[in-house]
Amino acid sequence: MSSESSSAVRGGSRQPSSLMQVAAFIANVGVGSKFTKLDLFRAVPGVAQADRRMRDLRAMGWEFDNYKVNRNLTADEYLLKAIGVRVDLGEAAPRTVRKNITGPKRRRILERDGHTCQVCGIAAGMAFPDVPERTAVLTIGHIIPVVRGGTNDDDNLRAECQRCGDESRDVTVNPPTKQEVLTHIQHLGSAREKRRLFGWMQAGRRVSDDTERAFNNWARLPYAHRLEVMAALAEQVMKDLPAES
Repeated sequence: MSSESSSAVRGGSRQPSSLMQVAAFIANVGVGSKFTKLDLFRAVPGVAQADRRMRDLRAMGWEFDNYKVNRNLTADEYLLKAIGVRVDLGEAAPRTVRKNITGPKRRRILERDGHTCQVCGIAAGMAFPDVPERTAVLTIGHIIPVVRGGTNDDDNLRAECQRCGDESRDVTVNPPTKQEVLTHIQHLGSAREKRRLFGWMQAGRRVSDDTERAFNNWARLPYAHRLEVMAALAEQVMKDLPAES
């Protein structure tokens, strides 16, 4: 905690930092209670990126569920599970190991991962299929978050695009175990799917095929054009169906 932030708490003569304001609101919500992003923005109206400050609290032991891990929540709701370092009360914020990722290590991880997001498969600089005006920027993310014991070892780091990086910070569960992944693979539906997965593993990234590329290009069309293309494909699919005997 900086001396400026500490004096804001002790003396009350200075405006608390945005992180302190967000922490104070969420702590007041109470463990086991829900709040929405709108609640957060209304509570700290002078903070432009209140949701980012909330993510910063995760590295300090604060835990939140969202709809991705708790199906009882709606898309804009969060459930406070635990309160960590009370930065709003003047407790010192811990240094995170995330800041210790050096430039050479960052370049090494990006090269190892083929400059491709290891979550969604998009390559650096590519346009997102659903938002073509926005391109992917890669960063380095932790597979197991620092707050749950994750390290800066290479095998705990991966390339992530900005969208997957934002989403991964909202996940409060650890990645699956080796046995869980193997069991899932063994139950894949067909030999073709297993060969395709094996190819991705050999390449070290998810390689899109013609079908995926066609879908991604279709998704970038205006809505009316998508309907026309889908109707044309439906007609072709119907023609290719075997005639009933």
